[in-house]
Amino acid sequence: MVTYSTEQLDLFGDYPDDVVISCENVYKIYKTHELEVVALSGVSLQILEGKIMCVVGPSGSGKTTLTNIIGGITKATVGKVYWANLRSDITKIGERVLTEARRNFIGFVFQINNLLPHLNAWQNIELAARIAGVPKSVRQDRVDRLIKLVGLEERRHNKATTLSGGERSRVAIASALVNLIETEGKGLVLCDEPTGDLDPETAERILDLFQELNETLGTSFFIVTHSQQVASKADVTVEIRDGIISGFHQAGIDLDTLDDTRVVKLDNNYRLPMPTDLLEAAGNPTQFRISFEDGRFILVPQLEDVVDTMRIQRTRTCRVCGNEIPQGKFICPNCGSTI
Repeated sequence: MVTYSTEQLDLFGDYPDDVVISCENVYKIYKTHELEVVALSGVSLQILEGKIMCVVGPSGSGKTTLTNIIGGITKATVGKVYWANLRSDITKIGERVLTEARRNFIGFVFQINNLLPHLNAWQNIELAARIAGVPKSVRQDRVDRLIKLVGLEERRHNKATTLSGGERSRVAIASALVNLIETEGKGLVLCDEPTGDLDPETAERILDLFQELNETLGTSFFIVTHSQQVASKADVTVEIRDGIISGFHQAGIDLDTLDDTRVVKLDNNYRLPMPTDLLEAAGNPTQFRISFEDGRFILVPQLEDVVDTMRIQRTRTCRVCGNEIPQGKFICPNCGSTI
């Protein structure tokens, strides 16, 4: 059990016990010379214990940046990123404490499995355990347990080059769990397109494994994907576009009919994101009239620009002589009456 000095941490306990990670109003701005790129703009979400969350969106929408911020690889420019194991906002702590805490809290599974080809399945997992700082006294038993958990007992002595794509993915998953298997449900595995290079049948077996580990260990998963097959397995799916969360979806979504299941949420600044596909369908309006009727908010596109409407010259006449009074004037030029 790793302990941290409370002097190094900004402790707070206002989150429910089932919250593993919480992002609050997170911004990430990359600066290059005189250019600023806003990769994330006010993102807020919570990853819950024992749940699978997927994030979907087009390339360049901010998925990878969000994943790296959640994993403590990249620091948020503005906002809070809460880790349950530290009970702290990680944007306020040093890199040494963060690195130590990450080892026992976060696992990573990438589309390209970074296995050493000259090592067998067991040795690759054992190497990950060494790097993660698993004590020698428990390392062998833990690797044996992980090999069994991911169903590779009969392939444990096979070198990485002789394993199938699905088997290599299982080794990568076991490697990500080397320090999370003892976290009693507070660990998180971050996955970036984990089934991208697999055929549908093999991908299905990997997803079944995710669900099995999710149920038996209580491990949470945060998965970046473009795959309907993957998204359909998630408890919650987050939709992100242009660095803004444009919708949340419950289990069993269809990526082709997101309009039917999308739930939008007010952010910390009481802003409501407008899904771009709906805006395009409406002709990309930029202004709306809003009303609340019969328990529903109603948005109606404002066709004429409000500022232009204000600029329309209204004709005024003198109530005394009936002469036209120029805009902006308050005295009739004909009779001198004040209006």
